[in-house]
Parts: sequence; structure tokens; C-alpha cells
Amino acid sequence: MEKDLTEQKRIIINALVNSGINITPQSLKSILDLKNPQKDLSNLIKELSFIPNFNSHLTESILKKISNEELQKALKRTIEKSRDLQIEKKSTVDDIKLKKPRSSNLEIKTQESKVQMEISTEFPTKLEDIKVNSTESFITKEKLKIQQFGSTKSNIKVSPIAKDYEFDYAILKDPTGKLYTNGEYSDFYQLTLDKFKKLHTLMRKRPEVQSAVSIKNILRLSRDVEISTIGLVKNIRQTKNGNYFLELEDLTGWINVLVRKDSEDQESINTVKKIVFDQMLYVKGMYNSGEKFKNGIIFADYISRIDIPTDYQPNKSTFPISLALISDTHIGSKEFEEPLFKRFLNFLNGKVGNKKLREIAGRIKYIIINGDLVDGIGVYPNQQNDLIISDIYKQFKKASELLAEIPDYIKIFYISGNHEPVRNALPRPAVPKKYCGALIDLNVTCLGNPSLLKTHNVNTLIYHGESIHDMNLLIHDLDINKPIDAMKEFLICRHLAPIFGEKTQIAPAEKDFLVIDKIPDIFHTGHIHINGSGKYNNVTLINSGCFQAQTDFMKSFGIDPTPGIVPIIELDTLKAFELDLKSNN
Repeated sequence: MEKDLTEQKRIIINALVNSGINITPQSLKSILDLKNPQKDLSNLIKELSFIPNFNSHLTESILKKISNEELQKALKRTIEKSRDLQIEKKSTVDDIKLKKPRSSNLEIKTQESKVQMEISTEFPTKLEDIKVNSTESFITKEKLKIQQFGSTKSNIKVSPIAKDYEFDYAILKDPTGKLYTNGEYSDFYQLTLDKFKKLHTLMRKRPEVQSAVSIKNILRLSRDVEISTIGLVKNIRQTKNGNYFLELEDLTGWINVLVRKDSEDQESINTVKKIVFDQMLYVKGMYNSGEKFKNGIIFADYISRIDIPTDYQPNKSTFPISLALISDTHIGSKEFEEPLFKRFLNFLNGKVGNKKLREIAGRIKYIIINGDLVDGIGVYPNQQNDLIISDIYKQFKKASELLAEIPDYIKIFYISGNHEPVRNALPRPAVPKKYCGALIDLNVTCLGNPSLLKTHNVNTLIYHGESIHDMNLLIHDLDINKPIDAMKEFLICRHLAPIFGEKTQIAPAEKDFLVIDKIPDIFHTGHIHINGSGKYNNVTLINSGCFQAQTDFMKSFGIDPTPGIVPIIELDTLKAFELDLKSNN
């Protein structure tokens, strides 16, 4: 009977996915409780197409809008039956709360989550506060090391609290299906124009820039006067005297800007040192009109970038659930750390660790895979020598077999990286179904790069991180082993790849999907295989490490990877943990 129900569940989920519909677990249960769910499903899908504003997310409230009377009556009975069970369960939970008040964010809420300690040996954990960066805000973290995994057959039982909550997510931004271009000059112009307009709008929100005027109006001036303006950096160089010379442009023209090395505002000097081409600046200073028929020059005494407000207040969830962030598993590579990844799967299933670790695992409701799930084919020279699976379809088959072990109450999101079978230029679409159909069957949501995701009220900006290399090459203060500093620069520029024409390939499109127009609560990158975490103006920054040991290709870039470390964020507190899956014998 159980086997028939599982098969029926699989058939229904596949039918919904193929129709572009995702479904909450509670709604799925209501459909499964129908007398003949498979027979009624086709009528249900047909009915959904007539519901106004249906956004492909099937919930109980949507089921109530079905117009077919016979189907509506049947669904009403199953929904009410399910609700009665929930009320009964909730009353049990309330009784427990009265008996034992909650002592921490990780306290167990349901009767099923009582821990039965029937063995004498616990899996120890080591807790320590980590300092992220001496010049940075601190992010409160606990580094959780599973020092002994032992047998997964343990009598420690913790009912996962995340199982009690329905999925609540929205895709706020995804370039998939919107990347139309002919590769002509007009396309590149349109991309730059959209970038300028979006960044200009963001810069205008700063109170001190309200007096800024267009470059064309400045050039009309025939006398020296104090002015301010906004524009993209067309050129920048340091003079023999150590001053900085910039060319700034807007939609009306371009103008020279000089920043003296002995400027009274040393903060502006520090800003100039981190300026790269094509980013937007606000400049204030004295304009010298120069001689006739020659462009004037602004002697700047203040320069700033867009940035995000220092008092930004991030969104939080009202529910005690968590988000796990992974990246760069590189399944198919000889260096794929499969034992570490299987430990992660065992952790998610509550099979390893002591009581505290299993409670943390039980809170995880969402997992984000930030690109390079598979190692791909022909991504870099002589890659075939590093592959144990040399067929892209078999790589995805292996990936789906592993991800199938993740509990079904956890929702997985997966964006494309530079090793996926999609175009190399940014922005990237989601991996096509012909490669990852098995993942879609598992209800994995495939997204483009970058994407903005909302989970239980918390917004996460997901970007694989290709342009981190460009930023590290052009800004001398940055270090490849400290990805958080580069991530901070992206937020200050409000753009994920501010430099056009460097190693990061950017494809022309009608819209610039790389502009950070909405401030995220969590900013998640990967790509460089090195873990990092921090905060900037109350935005949580996470760079996931990897599940791949060092390859010769990594070594050529000076990358020393940090495999097997998984960042976990509590959505109700935005507190971050690092789960270290490596055994510490």
C-alpha cells in the first residue's frame, strides 16, 4: 500500500511539474486523499488555467477556487480532514509548550521531536566564535565540527521541525527566458543604457546628490563654480605626481575629473583607489571651465559610490527554519569529495551528530546550490584528464541520485554556474530540462545566474561569482582568499560585474540583470571554492566553499579550496553557522 502511494505521489508530481505547476506539501496531501487522485488530476490542471492570477504555485487557497462543483466538494472534504489533524497536532504542541518553556531558538516544538537518549556515546561538537575580518563587522557564527561520525544507526531521534512548515517562496528575479539578443551594436548600447538608468536612479536616492546636474550643463559654464554630477567611469589613471585623473560620462557628454593625492577628504582617496571602469560615481568639487574650445575639469573634493544604506534593516522569517548554502560540488570530477557530500546527506537526514546537530539539521527547509553542481565537459584545457564521469548526462544522473536522498520537506534551488551546459556569458539561463530532467522530477527549481529568491520573507541574492576574479585583479587591496571583500565591493557598486570587457563575459540584452536594484538580506556567491562569511551594512554575506579537492587548474590560480564546509543561516535570526563535515581525528 505504501509503495502504491509513493508511486502515485511521483506520478502526480511529474504531471504537475510538466504543466509548470509547483505544489505545497499540504495541497499534495489533499489531492492524494481524493478517491481517485490520478483521474481527477487532469480535470484539476484544466480548472487551474481558468483561475485569475494563478502564478503556478498550487496552495490550499487556490484549490478552494476550483469551479468544478464535484471536484470542489471532494477537495473540501480532504482539506477539512487535513486541517482537523493539524488542529489536533497543534493542541498537543501547545500542551508541551506549557509544560516546558522554550529556552532557545533551537528548542524542539513538537512531541515527536523529544530526544530519546538510549545510547551512552554522543557525537561531540566544538563551538567557537569566529572573527570574520578585522576591518569588517562581525557575523555571529558557531563553527560546528562533526569530529566523529561513527555509525549512522543511532537511537538519537529528533523530529525535524522544518517538516511542520509549508514551503513559502517566490522567484523575484531570474533571467531565464528573457535573454534575447542579436549581438549587434544596438544591443550593447541598449544594455549600457539600461545599466546607466538603473544605477542613476539608485544614486539619486542618496540625499546628498539632489543638486547634481548633467555634464552637458556643466560644460556650458564659462566661469569657475562649485558643482556636482553623476556619471559612469570612462577612464581612470594615476598621474606622475600621484594624483588621480578620471573621465566621467553620462547620457549628455563626458568631463575630466582630478582628485589630488593630498585631498583633505582622505575617504575620497580611498574610494578612488578602488574605482574600476564602468561603475557609477557621484563627484562634487570646483569646476574650472578651462580655455576656449577645450573641456573644463572638475577638481574633486568629494567622491562616492552608490552603496547601500548603513541603517538597512533586513527582513526575517517569523518561523524557526533555516537555509543551507552550498556550491561547486563538481560531480563527475575525480576530485569530487563524495564521502563528504554523503556526510552532508546523512546530516540532513538526522543520521549523524549529537542532539544539537540533529536539531540544526531538522530546521533546514531550503537548500541553495549556487552553480557548478556538475563538473561539465570541455570547460577548461585538458579537463578530460580530471574527469571520472566524462558524459554530461551521466554527471546529471549521478547528481540526481545523490540529491534524491535529501528529505522531501526540503526545497532545493539550483542556479547555473560556469561548468553547467549553458552559455558562458552573463547573465546565464537555467540549465535546460534535457540535461536536468531528473532533478526537475525531484522538484528541484532550476534558476538562471544571477537570481533573487524570497524564502519565508527573506530575500537572497544568488550569484555564482565569476567576476570576483576581475575585481581581485583590478583592485590591489583584494585577496582571492578573502571573497567577502570582493562581495562588499559589488554591493557598494550595486552591480555584480561592474567592469565591462574584462575576463568576465557579459552578453548584451535589453535589460541589465546584473544591477543590484533590490538590497538583499543575504548575498550568496561561490565559484572560487573558498568559504567566507561576514556582514556589510546588515546584509549577510556568504561565499560557499566546495565539495571538490584541489585540481591542477585550481592550483594555477593560486586557489587552496575549503571543501566540506556548509554555511547554514537561521531565517528567523539571520544567525550564520558553518558546518564542518571533515572528520577531525
